[in-house]
Parts: sequence; structure tokens; C-alpha cells
Amino acid sequence: MIHHARLLRTNGFLEAVCWVVAIVLLALMNPMETHLFSLCPWSWVTDARCPGCGLGHSIAFLFRGEWRASWEAHILGLPALLILGRRIFSLLWLCRTQIRNQLTNNHHAKRF
Repeated sequence: MIHHARLLRTNGFLEAVCWVVAIVLLALMNPMETHLFSLCPWSWVTDARCPGCGLGHSIAFLFRGEWRASWEAHILGLPALLILGRRIFSLLWLCRTQIRNQLTNNHHAKRF
């Protein structure tokens, strides 16, 4: 049981760290420059825009306070950023709760 909780906590924390790093990289990205490569498999196969095209640029524009450019890059940039923020918060809260429960259980186990 403790191993399972530790695994959940580790995976949740790792996911939260990955999302934070991704958002920081988007914040540091210059959305006005052309990019050398894309992480989108759709763009590797076709020249057509996928539904997610421009989302990273939209988030980068948001961090610069360029609301109109963000909207024009992708209308779901702000909702995506809010959803990712909520996900990060939820993962970290879950890790905190699991650590607190484990410490409480260990404390009670030592008393008996």
C-alpha cells in the first residue's frame, strides 16, 4: 500500500513538473520567430493545420500580455493555460495530501 501511494505521488509530481517546465518554455519562447521543428505529428505528415496549431504561440503571446495576438494565434490559448494550471494545482494538492496522510499513518503506527 505504501509503495503504491509512493508511486502515485511520484508520478503525479513528475507530471506536474513536466507541465510546469513546458509552460515555462512556452513563456520563454519568442512566438514571432519561425520554429525549426514541430512536435506535432500531424504537421510531419501533412501541410494542413491541425486543430492545435498555434496553441503554443497563443500561450507565449499571453505571457507577453499580447491578448489580441494570442486570440489570433488560437482562440483556446487562455482556456488551455487555465486548464493546465488547474491540472498542476490538482496534482500538487494530491501529492501534498498523500504525503500528509502517509506521515499521519506513520505517526499513528509508531504510537502503537
